[in-house]
This record gives sequence, structure tokens and C-alpha cells, in this order.
Amino acid sequence: MPRDYGFYFGPQFGQRPGVWVMDPWRRQLVGAPISATERAELLRWGTNRDPFPGPQAEGDPISRQLDSITLEDHLIARYNVSRETVRKFLSPVEGGGYGLGPDVLSAYCNYAIENQFPEDGDDTLGDQMFPDGNGGFTRLMVKTLIPDAFAGPRTVDAVWQNRVNFRALDRAGQSTRIRLNSTVIRVEHAGNPSSAPHVVITYVKGNRLYKVRARRVVMAGGSWTTKHIVHDLPASHREAYAQFYRSPCLMANIAVRNWRFLYKMGLSGCRWFGGLGDYLSVRKMALVGNEPRTIDPDSPTVLTIKVLFAQPGLSIAEQGARGRAKLLGTSFAQYERAFREQLADMFAPGGFNPRRDIAGIILNRWGHAYVNPQPGFFFGTNGKPAPRDVLRNQSHGRIAFANTDLAGASDHRNSIREADRAVKQLIGA
Repeated sequence: MPRDYGFYFGPQFGQRPGVWVMDPWRRQLVGAPISATERAELLRWGTNRDPFPGPQAEGDPISRQLDSITLEDHLIARYNVSRETVRKFLSPVEGGGYGLGPDVLSAYCNYAIENQFPEDGDDTLGDQMFPDGNGGFTRLMVKTLIPDAFAGPRTVDAVWQNRVNFRALDRAGQSTRIRLNSTVIRVEHAGNPSSAPHVVITYVKGNRLYKVRARRVVMAGGSWTTKHIVHDLPASHREAYAQFYRSPCLMANIAVRNWRFLYKMGLSGCRWFGGLGDYLSVRKMALVGNEPRTIDPDSPTVLTIKVLFAQPGLSIAEQGARGRAKLLGTSFAQYERAFREQLADMFAPGGFNPRRDIAGIILNRWGHAYVNPQPGFFFGTNGKPAPRDVLRNQSHGRIAFANTDLAGASDHRNSIREADRAVKQLIGA
């Protein structure tokens, strides 16, 4: 953690405005309005350098042991901290990449990606980042399949910067066609799945229903939709999909005219306890072409805040359902007011004025943003196969299943790998 990072303990810790603690680990959380026990436990977690002999490969004995317990229990044992400290301070960070707190997640969640892609370790490549998120991969794939979809060469620069030629996507006679403004609502075999000559796909476009026939189908959508769309899904697959849980996320992009208020406070990033979201930093951008490489404190930027809806103590299904209700039941005006008040409290020492400094706010609401692997999700329990393996191990007739859900970790590499497996299942490669 850099020295220009701070922790903000909000008004619920006894003072309004709250208390800033800069460079928290090196300064041993001095000045934090928390008990001595909480301080000691947070320091054990935040400054622990003892290597944990984690799993070496997906499916090894340590992997399976971790998948048999919750991430919360693993943290309690590894760092000698209390359950209360985990839920009060660590929940948004430990498990945050899965949308819920560690009380309902498999402990293997914290090790899944490293073991799925050991050749892409952080020590060599660091975090991956792309100018338009994972959309760049999709654009490159479309450019490969439909060369006229984008002007220019098949390069990251070209597909990122050039507009989509939508008329090229669905032309008759070409080997790949992408049907726009169409939503598939039903997929089923034309007869017994073991002998059906084709699959019937029903989709909506405008106010009309259409049907097409396909020799083979890859269901690459999320678990929360696929289980409803595949009409002849067998009982084994329905039971497996019933063990997939998803949780919501609100991504707030707050455009500020400059970030001098952070500069004055000596901050490049921060975490806070209480309120909407948990952390932010001066935005690091992936750049291509001749974009400027640096921004100064008077440059406009975007502060991205991720808001999760974990409610420790409730079941995994109930946390997701209640979170979606809160996400969708809160108006934009309510969110805007809360963000403005919160940022005004936090950054008042730097002279922040929301009326003057905020140029705009965009909210992206994802009702099913994250897959939530519970204990047993990765490797099964009580002799039963893992739910993801039921869907991965073989196709259902002429239908195969993909999506990062089946890997248990939302990552563009898993998206590609699961799709590759599904296609090979169908073509017998």
C-alpha cells in the first residue's frame, strides 16, 4: 500500500466528520477511532507477511479443503481475527471480487484465479487492463469473423478507436452473422435431445417472434438466464443451476473537474468504513495511440466507486435477493444525494465542494454482477459432483454450456476458455 493512501472512519465511529488515518499500516493505525483489539486484529491482517502454503493446482488437497469451508472461517484461522472484525472491516475487501462478503463464499475463491492461470502470475504481468474493458476482445473477435465490422487493420488501436459498421454484422451470405436488437427467449431440441436433428431457437425482435434452426448451440449466457431459456433442460442440469447464486453491484462513475482536493490531502487513493462503497483511487487508465500518459491535479478525471450489497449473517440467496431489491428500489436522486454528502464529508479537508467540483454522475446497476461460489461449488460435497462440473462435463444433446459462471471466477480468460471447451464438445474435437 503506498504512503499516500488513507483510511477514513466515518461518522458512525463517533465523530462527524469522520477521522482520517494516513499511511495506516506503517503508522500502525495510530489515531483510528477503534478499540485496541480491533486495531491489533486489523494489523495482523494488513501487515501479515507469513506465506500461506496455498493450493498449487486446481483440485489438489489444499484446494478441496479450502472449498469445504467459508472464506470467513479461513480468514479467522489464518490471521487470528474475530468474526466481528471480518464482518465490520474486511468483508468488502475479502470476497469483494465476488460481490458478497466472506461469510457465504468458498475459501477457495481467494485462490481460484491464481490456480486457473498460474502462468499469468502477478509477479510477471501484474494486473491486466484494457482501454475499453473486456469489450476490446469482443471487437477483435468480431473484426476477425467479419472484417468489414471495423475500418482499418485488425489491431487494438483500430478496433478501439473506429466506429462499428452495424450494417456489416448481419448480411446474408456471410459465414458469421450477428443479429442485433434480438433477445432469445426459448431454446429446445426438435424432439428427443439424444436424437433430435436440430435445435429450435425462438427470439424476439421488435414486437415479433422468430424461430431459427441450428445444428448446435452454445449457451454462453449467465446462469440466471440460461436455466430459464433452455426449455428441455434435464433435471440434473436444473439441480446444478439451482446451486449458482448471483449478487448485484452498483458502479458509480463520478466525473470531477479536477482532483486537486485529493492532492492537497496527500491522497492517491483511500478506503472508508461505512457509507456507499468502500474505496477509490485516482483513476489509472489503459491507453493506446497518442493519449497523454499522465494527468496533473488540475486535470479532470473520473472517480469510480463500486457499491456491493453484502448482508453478513443472511443466507447467500437472501443476500443476493435483498441486494437486488435495494439496488433497483433506490432512485438516482437518492444515490446522487448520498454520494454528494459522503464525498463532501470525506474530502472537506482538501476543499472539495460537490456543487462546484462534480461535473456529472453515471450509475450502472448490475442486478446479477457476480457469481457467488459457496463452499462445495468448485469441487463438490458429500460425494456429489460440483454443480459447475455437471454443466461442463458433457453437452446436453446438441446444446453445450459456457460462461465464466462455470469457472467460478469472472475473468475474460475464463470466458474464452469455457467457450472453447463448449465448442469442442459439440464438434467432437
